[in-house]
Amino acid sequence: MRTRAFDVIVVGGGHAGVEAAWSAANLLGDDRPARVALVTLDPAKIGQMSCNPAIGGLAKGQLVREIDALGGLMGLAADATGIHFKMLNRSKGPAVWGPRCQSDNVAYARYVRALIAERREIEVIAGTVDRIDTDDHGCASGVTVTDGEGGQLVLCARSVVLTTGTFMRGLMHQGPEQTSGGRVGEGAVSAISVALAALGFELGRLKTGTPPRLARDTIDWDNLPADHGDAEPVRFSELTVPAKFPVLEQVPCRQTHTTAEAHATIRANIHRAPMFSGQIDSAGPRYCPSIEDKVVRFAEREQHGVFLEPESHETNVVYCNGIATSLPRDVQDQLVRTMRGCEHARIIRYGYAVEYDMVRPHQIRATGETKLVPGLFLAGQINGTSGYEEAAAQGLVAGINAVRSASKLEPFVLGRDQAYIGVLFDDLVTKTPVEPYRMFTSRAEHRLLLRGDNAADRLTPVAIELGLLETTDRGAQRKRLFQVRRTQRDAVAKAIAETRVEHKPLADVLRRTESTVDTLRQAVAGHPEVVRLGGVGAIGSEIWFSAHADARYEAYITRQHAEVKRHDSMERSPVPVWMHETELPGLRSEAAQAIAKFRPDTFGQARRLEGITPADLTLLAVLAKRGPSMAGATR
Repeated sequence: MRTRAFDVIVVGGGHAGVEAAWSAANLLGDDRPARVALVTLDPAKIGQMSCNPAIGGLAKGQLVREIDALGGLMGLAADATGIHFKMLNRSKGPAVWGPRCQSDNVAYARYVRALIAERREIEVIAGTVDRIDTDDHGCASGVTVTDGEGGQLVLCARSVVLTTGTFMRGLMHQGPEQTSGGRVGEGAVSAISVALAALGFELGRLKTGTPPRLARDTIDWDNLPADHGDAEPVRFSELTVPAKFPVLEQVPCRQTHTTAEAHATIRANIHRAPMFSGQIDSAGPRYCPSIEDKVVRFAEREQHGVFLEPESHETNVVYCNGIATSLPRDVQDQLVRTMRGCEHARIIRYGYAVEYDMVRPHQIRATGETKLVPGLFLAGQINGTSGYEEAAAQGLVAGINAVRSASKLEPFVLGRDQAYIGVLFDDLVTKTPVEPYRMFTSRAEHRLLLRGDNAADRLTPVAIELGLLETTDRGAQRKRLFQVRRTQRDAVAKAIAETRVEHKPLADVLRRTESTVDTLRQAVAGHPEVVRLGGVGAIGSEIWFSAHADARYEAYITRQHAEVKRHDSMERSPVPVWMHETELPGLRSEAAQAIAKFRPDTFGQARRLEGITPADLTLLAVLAKRGPSMAGATR
């Protein structure tokens, strides 16, 4: 049996896995190769878009911008391979705008594989993890792998990151048919579930689904309403050169809809749908229901919208966004052919549902590290989330903390007021998910501070402080661009503060409902600071947009900053470890159970636990000051 040593081991080559390996490499990068092991079932599937060929969207777009600001790769890949860019929610304020792109999914995976291949710090290993290894102190020490040739390989490291996606005991459903696997054409893994259960982890089971894919040349494409992307698309990554963006030829989608006839067919065959026959009892995503679920839940509706999205310039495949299903193949054929424009459509790949194991996320910290096994990190769908962006965000944070843990450094945690990534982790560790978790702007109470346009301003300084930008040419370029951005932001802010329009401060004018970014540009065009930088046209469009948003919502932003400051001391104040392990006198049983189950790291986390009241929180603070002996607690 062979043995190899690494600094960090990442298991899984999906969106969480590649960000974990990438961020770890960004911290570890030097002249030594193979410091990060990326273990995956099939290296050819690294970066694959298993379901929707799209990146971003409402709240998800903010996550991608934050990943990019911290030196991640998702924004780069999205910009390089996007074929349909659109800013969602433009009818509302900029805090909830959501950048989204439909990606060429063949090009996307290829681009991600190329990024991983160029990093000599990362070694890709084909294989299946059979065991999670721990040392005499119960800390993660590596994994045992059956490699692509059937041999046993022991990988040793002080940090292990599991990003297993839907592959842990994955079971695919298509009508009454059941096939073991995490996605079509690929098998499942069971050993990791067994290993986690043996280590004492509480596992759960969730479900997700995907729609059928159609052959484009069998669709009456030109006679369907077109859905075009933005004429001036917004990039995800600060490293993408505006003059060369978009990179790929842009394509329109098409719109169609289900029909009353289709709904009647679904109702007549509902007993054959795994979700309704009792074959599946796992919870699926409520916000992205299957078409059979829509027909049952919204019985009064005679149609549901469907977007037909080309998956790639290199294939004939069209994704049917809006009709995820696990109905039998014959019913899917009937359903598709009732839709306008699809009367003669051929299904290339039928929709299916997949059930998979996950780890209840109250067992992890906001760093991604598990509470039961130090040095073992979890990221992505294994934590009960849904979506490429949520997975990538977790992978990035887990990769950073895996390196910091191995190096005995303080953990890296983002607060709810710092990033959507912070909201995501805090929600995971303080709530019990009953369905796959998805990020929404409504989950972020400080969303005016966490706009997509200011992600670089918020988080690139954090990346610099962590050392994420020190080891690569891309990191150095990002630092240079950030310095330019900061110079331009300061100049525009100074111009706003010193400019008056109609005898009124410019800031007051910008707060008017009818003010636009052009209002700002025109007003400060002659300001010395703007002229010094080369004039209005020399300053990036994102700078003007951010400055206008800051000015327009200044009063609300000031209020949110004050609220953050008011709660800051308690938010980050640590809950003593002894409080997790003792009886706390005077505390209600419901509150005591919540503390014992979730083991919150901070009083901010404790405040958001189900079952904790303000009175409970006050008592906890008093007991914490007294200490274990003075509190009268017994071990």
